[in-house]
Amino acid sequence: MTQDNAVPQTLPHIRDPQNQTLALLRLALPMIGMMVSRLLMTFIDFAMVSVLGTEAQAAISPATVFVFVVGCLGMGVAHAVQTFVSQAAGRGEPQQAGGYAWQSFYIAGVIGLLAFPLAATTETWFGWIAALGEHTPQVAAMEVQYVEIGLWSVAPSIVCIGLNGFFNGVQRPRIALIAVLASLVVNVVGNWLLIYGNLGFPRMEIAGAAVATVIAWCVRAGVLTGAMLLPNFDRRYHTRRSFAFDWGKMAGLLRVGAPTAIQWVIDMGSWMVFMVLIMPPLGTAALAATNVGLQYMHLSFMPAIGLGIALCSKVGFAIGQGKPENAVQQARIAMRLTGAYMGVVGLSFLLLRRPLMWLFNADPAVIEAGSWVLIWAAIFQVFDAMSITYMNALRGAGDTRWPAVAISTSSWGIFIGGGYAMSRMLPQWGLNGPWLMCALYIILLGLLLRWRWQRGAWRNIRLFDDRKGDTPPVVAGCGEPADTPRAAAPASTTVPAE
Repeated sequence: MTQDNAVPQTLPHIRDPQNQTLALLRLALPMIGMMVSRLLMTFIDFAMVSVLGTEAQAAISPATVFVFVVGCLGMGVAHAVQTFVSQAAGRGEPQQAGGYAWQSFYIAGVIGLLAFPLAATTETWFGWIAALGEHTPQVAAMEVQYVEIGLWSVAPSIVCIGLNGFFNGVQRPRIALIAVLASLVVNVVGNWLLIYGNLGFPRMEIAGAAVATVIAWCVRAGVLTGAMLLPNFDRRYHTRRSFAFDWGKMAGLLRVGAPTAIQWVIDMGSWMVFMVLIMPPLGTAALAATNVGLQYMHLSFMPAIGLGIALCSKVGFAIGQGKPENAVQQARIAMRLTGAYMGVVGLSFLLLRRPLMWLFNADPAVIEAGSWVLIWAAIFQVFDAMSITYMNALRGAGDTRWPAVAISTSSWGIFIGGGYAMSRMLPQWGLNGPWLMCALYIILLGLLLRWRWQRGAWRNIRLFDDRKGDTPPVVAGCGEPADTPRAAAPASTTVPAE
């Protein structure tokens, strides 16, 4: 058996916590690298566009979040590929994995077609949103330029999420990392050429960043697809012979992934409302400071999401083997790691808040506003780690409906409803009112998801029936009435990873 085919059929029950920690980290490091690389793409986009001025800095994050929200409908469903692939591998049925990966292409086709009319009419409907949010004309014009081009990245991004799930589920995350690194290089070069008009290319400014992003997503999807079709993957996972639409597999992805998709749309939609409607009336400096703060929060939660993706795979594999206690142990280890990391980052936010803001914008008004954003971010870091960890553990077990409801109600009830009320009832608090409600939302969400995991309703969920073979997935126990979004750029503050 070659190294490429050497995916373990069984996962030893390693009782030594130190060995379990090392095993989780070995799987997680490529995924963390993938998330950090994706973070670098967003971070570099933001930094390169920021050179154009405070208005461009204020426009780039709301525009990118909106594009992500549109893609969430498909990405949330495609994200379920990892759950099914990892559990199929744990059950000793790796031949089912390729068929699940291919369904993400059909999901991408449907959602991509729905995005085209939005791209063609962006100036009309987004202009109305910008006017409602009291954006300045300069900021609104830049947002429209980015969104109408960026929407073309929706289809390839959905494919990437599905194929990432395939490679992570079969515990080959290095391939997903290579694809991200390739897209990162393309994005950086494309930005340099198109934002500033270097080497004879047209100077497109923020629109150039959007074009480079679309090209980078296409490159990433191409690398992942090419790798999936290699002979060694086809032999084990039937990746060449399982390309047809499979309603049984699609139905399973929809049952598990649709709640995640709805959760992501609602959760990320709340962040879009926060940045597009709640923050702009507080001034361009407050909006720019919020956008800078979000970039630093990416630095905190993206590595944690990488570890969470590894945890999702480990949990799914353990449950596929019929060893739920292994899943419990893996979640405990992951929580210790993410809590320690994000706690240290939160302390750094608190102590270095002004220098960190100055690195992006030397305007005293932006630095003052941004220092408060980082104070609030420091307060909820450990709870965000809790949210990321238990959300991915629950997802690996197939428990997605209850978390979706919890995230949806808390994000819109506390984060948006409370944030809007604070901005209108206590305008003298400035951005501190909305950010206070953001902190309360993430703290509550972390506690709720921890409670859900410890309650153990996920132990009753079955994604496959008990017979071996290519049988339709059966989902039971997802969101039982008796117990009854984070994904977010920070859903807690989490951006789905991609």
